[in-house]
Amino acid sequence: MPDASAGRTAGANAGPVLSIDNLCKSFRGKTALDHVGFEVPEASLTVILGPAGAGKTTTLRITAGLDRPDSGRVEICGRDVNGWEPKDRNIAMILDSLALYPNKTGFENMAGSLRIRKVPKDEIEKRVTEMAHTLKVAHLLKRLPKTMSGGERQRIALGRALIRTPNLFLLDEPLSSLDAMLRIELRAELKRLQREHGYTFLMATPDFNEALAIADTVVLLREGKMMQTAPPQTLYDDPVDREAALFVGSPQINLPAAAYDPDGGGFFNVAGTRLPAPDHLKAALLGRDGPLELGIRPENLVPAPNEAAHIRAGLIDIEPLGLKSVLTVKNAEAELRLVVDTAAARDMQVGQDMGLDVINPERLLAFSPKTGERLVP
Repeated sequence: MPDASAGRTAGANAGPVLSIDNLCKSFRGKTALDHVGFEVPEASLTVILGPAGAGKTTTLRITAGLDRPDSGRVEICGRDVNGWEPKDRNIAMILDSLALYPNKTGFENMAGSLRIRKVPKDEIEKRVTEMAHTLKVAHLLKRLPKTMSGGERQRIALGRALIRTPNLFLLDEPLSSLDAMLRIELRAELKRLQREHGYTFLMATPDFNEALAIADTVVLLREGKMMQTAPPQTLYDDPVDREAALFVGSPQINLPAAAYDPDGGGFFNVAGTRLPAPDHLKAALLGRDGPLELGIRPENLVPAPNEAAHIRAGLIDIEPLGLKSVLTVKNAEAELRLVVDTAAARDMQVGQDMGLDVINPERLLAFSPKTGERLVP
């Protein structure tokens, strides 16, 4: 019988734990994956990010052996596992649907996979107890799932998977059913466990905040196609195209229509003003003409005195979000959003005129309005 664990010894650095090469998959004539390929290094946390229908779950199911690809290859620890059964791949899968056994205690739920593998009783006791303390659920070991909160059940489910120490953990939106505060708490816990124990995680989520908070590498999928693979901050700062820039960030990036004028040192005619072009965009637009979309992140707009501001507009909305507030301003040429301290927003009123300055011009982006392509040197 094949054994995926045979390709790796403890502490070995023999290449990626998972290598996905050119995966294609269709369901009833509809493409789910279109030549997807990436690697998951040992002891890393890789996140597959994308909206519903992007192909995230399909990628995990093919990796786990629950679905077969139409073409392409999956390697685990350097071994081609395309023909292997799920039980032979040495993978643990953690789903959003917790699927705890309702008639078994927290201890029995966590110990189940070890009993199936005929681990000695004293070893089961030791490993379950240690994992329960790590996840702060030792007080739940004698209780049934119906007596636990959603977060407590999620921790028991995580413990059941983590206790197995497989080569790879697949996490399919494992926190999406939890409330916001509990999600933040548990994603921090997942990252801590991954780092401390050297686990290898491949996690799927539609939540860019979650991806940016915990990932070492983000694989961005859209309609079954790989759009970008990058560290989280690179995905935010250097998105591959307009759709990636819009998907990652809240409030969304501003994309006012603009035109580049190379005369006088280089300017953008945008939002009713002439804005000096930074050097990196001068190089990107060298020899180009026609309209474009200028990408301005909300944090790169700040209020300024009207008479000297880059942009002048009217304030049409104030959205308080605790420490920060989101302002929406509009003039005849554009509608823009920016983020300010809520303390400063208290002195503002909808309908007032505002001046805005663009800061950090080196972070401005430019996109083709027709194709969405990022314009780079």
